[in-house]
Amino acid sequence: MTSINHGMPSRQPDENEPRDHTDRDILDFIDQTVTRITDADVNEHLREVLDQAGYRRRIPEAMIGYQRAHGHGGISAVGELAGQRLPASKAVMRLAVNAEYGRSSAGVNATTGTPRRPPAVPAIVHGRSVSRAVSSALDTSTSLAAPRLDLRAMNRSRREETRAMLAELRALLRQCPAGAFGAESSAMVLGRVATLSEALIADRDERAALRLIRAAFPHLVFLGRHPAAFKVRRAYAEAWCELGRYRRAEMLMGRLSADEERVFGSSDPRTALLLAWALVSSDRLREAETRFDALKARLAQSQVTSMPMLWHAQCRYSWLLGQQGLVSESEASYDGVIVNRSHELGPDHADTEDARHSKGKMRVVNGDGPRVITLLQGVADNRARVQGDRHPDTLETLKYLHLARVQAEPRDDRVLDRAIDDLERILHIQDKRHGSRYPTSHDTAEWLGRLLQLQESIRSGEPIPDLRQVPTPDEAQAGLCISAPYGTLTRLPER
Repeated sequence: MTSINHGMPSRQPDENEPRDHTDRDILDFIDQTVTRITDADVNEHLREVLDQAGYRRRIPEAMIGYQRAHGHGGISAVGELAGQRLPASKAVMRLAVNAEYGRSSAGVNATTGTPRRPPAVPAIVHGRSVSRAVSSALDTSTSLAAPRLDLRAMNRSRREETRAMLAELRALLRQCPAGAFGAESSAMVLGRVATLSEALIADRDERAALRLIRAAFPHLVFLGRHPAAFKVRRAYAEAWCELGRYRRAEMLMGRLSADEERVFGSSDPRTALLLAWALVSSDRLREAETRFDALKARLAQSQVTSMPMLWHAQCRYSWLLGQQGLVSESEASYDGVIVNRSHELGPDHADTEDARHSKGKMRVVNGDGPRVITLLQGVADNRARVQGDRHPDTLETLKYLHLARVQAEPRDDRVLDRAIDDLERILHIQDKRHGSRYPTSHDTAEWLGRLLQLQESIRSGEPIPDLRQVPTPDEAQAGLCISAPYGTLTRLPER
C-alpha cells in the first residue's frame, strides 16, 4: 500500500522511466535523425564508422541501395517522424551499425555515433537465415492480422498468446534488414504493425506499441512516404499522446499532416482528429474547438468516412464539451455515441463501455457524480468481467465510481475511507505498471490529494473543498479556475 506523508502519497521510484542509457539512446535514435542526406554522405560515413570500429566487412547494401532505389523519401521519413535535425553522420552511423549487426542504438554511443563495444556475434546473417526470418515475419504478422483486433476483449490465455506472438514478431523484424521484404511486402508488414500498435494503445500499453514500431523502424525508413508508413507514424504519434507527451505528439502529427497533404492533397481525418485531441489533452480548448469544427465540416462532406470514425470523433468532441462546462450538451452527445455503438457493436463492446465511462467521468469532473453512480457501477462490473479487475480501464472506472460516491456523500466516513484506500491501491498498481508520469497515475494522485484534503477538512471542521475539476461556464468566462493544490491535472485520454 502506498504510504501517506503530509496529505500526499509518497511516490515510489518510477520503474517505467529509463534507468540507464539504453532507452534514452533508443529514443534519441527515433527522435533525433536527419531529414536529408546524399549518397556520398552515406558511403563516407558508413565506411568511417565501420573502419573506426575495426570492422572491414562489406557495408550493408540495404543502407545504400534503398536510397538510390527510392530517392530521398526513406531518409526523409526519419526526420519527419522525429521533427529534429542532427548532423547526417550520427543518424547514418546508427542505421549502419543496426543494419549490419542487428543491434539496437543502445549499443551506439549517443554522442559520437560509434559502437560502444564490438558485438560478439552478428545478429543478422545473410542468405537463408534472412530468408527464413522474412518468411517467419510474414507468417507471424499474418497470424496476428485480424479485423478489428481488440486485446481488451481477449481472455487471459489468448492475451498471453497474442503478446508472445508480438514479441516474436519484434524479434523477427530486427533480424530482417531494411528492404528484405521488398516494397509490396514491406507495405503489408508495416500496415499490420500499425494495426497491432493501435490495438496495444487501445489496451493502454503504449510502451509496447512503441517497442513494436521501433523494431519496424528500418523498414519504415526503407518505404518512405507511403500510406502504410503514414499509418505507422500516426500510431507512433498517438502512443506519445496517450503517454501524456502532448507537445511531441502535436509536432509529430503536424509533420505527418504536412506529408499527407503533399502526397494526397489533404491530411487524413484520423491525423486531424489526433491533432485536435492533443490540444484538448493539453488544455488548449479554444484551439481544439476550432480544429474540431473544421474536422466535423470535412467529415460531413466526405462520402467515404466510416461510422466508427464518426463515432470516435463525436466521442472525443463530447469530452471537449464537458471540459468547457457544457455538461448537458456533452451528455447528449455521449448518449448518441452510446446508442450507435450499442446498436452496431453491441452493448458490452469495449468501445461502447468507453463511451459510458467517459460520460460518467465527465459528470464527475464537473462535480455531478451522484447522477452517474449507477452508470459507473455497471461499467465497472462489465469491465471487471471482460477485461479483469486489474486492467487499467477497470481501475479507472472504479476510481471514478468512488469519486462519484464521495461527491454524493462527502461527510460519510465509510465512503470516504473506502475511496481513499482504493485510490491508494489503484495508484500503487498504476505507478508500478506505467510509472508516476503516466496520465492516469498523475490523475489518481491528484484525486487522492483532494480526498485527503477533504478528510482533513472534515476532521478539523473546516468548509468542504470543491471536488470539481472543471469550472462552470460563468467561472471560466470570468477567468476563474478550480484550485488544484496538488499540481496540474493530466487527463486520461478518452476513446
